[in-house]
Amino acid sequence: MDVAGLDPLHLYRYRFDLTLARPLSIPAQQRSILWRGAFGTVFRSLVCHDIRLECATCPLLQACPFPRTFQPSPPPDRKAIGRFRDPPRPFVFRDPAPEAAVLPAGEPLALGLTLVGRAVVDLPYFLVTFRKLGEEGIGRDRTRFTLNAAHMLDAAGVSTGLVYEKGSDLVRPLRHAIRARDLVRPEDTNAGRVQVRFVTPTDIRGDKDDGRDAPSFGSLVRRARDRTSGLATFFGDSMLDFDARAVGDSADRAVTHSSEITQAHAARRSTRTGQRHDVGGVLGSAVYEGDGIAAAMPWLRVAELINVGKHATFGSGRISVEVLG
Repeated sequence: MDVAGLDPLHLYRYRFDLTLARPLSIPAQQRSILWRGAFGTVFRSLVCHDIRLECATCPLLQACPFPRTFQPSPPPDRKAIGRFRDPPRPFVFRDPAPEAAVLPAGEPLALGLTLVGRAVVDLPYFLVTFRKLGEEGIGRDRTRFTLNAAHMLDAAGVSTGLVYEKGSDLVRPLRHAIRARDLVRPEDTNAGRVQVRFVTPTDIRGDKDDGRDAPSFGSLVRRARDRTSGLATFFGDSMLDFDARAVGDSADRAVTHSSEITQAHAARRSTRTGQRHDVGGVLGSAVYEGDGIAAAMPWLRVAELINVGKHATFGSGRISVEVLG
């Protein structure tokens, strides 16, 4: 697929600069779940006029930012995609140190946020929610933190401007859209060998994957394809126009050369239903090689920002990709 075909999906990267009042001693595999879960709870408490109501029956449904973010529906001019029974959420948080056992107190920490497409209009709600969350504290010990600043980032992760700073109620409307063409690197065009690091637990199960070893390259690319396509449909400029089968068939031409994988176990409890959900997956890295890699690189570069596989919004499926040759 020509990288221009991914243009309907546009992303926005931000960095929230935090300092903790005391160390946050929560296992690394659970922290992303914590950020996402606490954010959702505080977000709704700030915007919902009657938390007992189901969003679908609320008279303010069309005006409220909560269902736009947490119970999205496709724009009226686009057909829903049948496989998205639970539509993708248009944001991903990135833990400041996903491989550290403890986040230290008093030191600068950078929490990443990627917003997808039209969800960027709700950035002020994200900032207000995090400021409130810092005042209330996070986790069982209610560890408080200060939101010192928020920066807009470019495709390389470099700050392009200050969006918010402590002591001000002003949110600057900086919106530097990032598209796949901005993420693809020169070496991607002829890539024939890549290393993929699974930074947070990644659950990708294809027809030939059992979830205990590195996913096949074809399964990895298919999940990246599906998530990217779904987000473009719900939040992008338009649906993506591409041959889904051809993308998968091309990726199947690459094979796993080697892997160093461990199994991570994590769980979350839904505040809405009370049910526990397994959000574990594989950690480690895998080296893939073959003719299908170059064509898949745009999908993988997007996946580096939006995560891939199950429970991506909860921080699962964070990957990094390095071209080896």
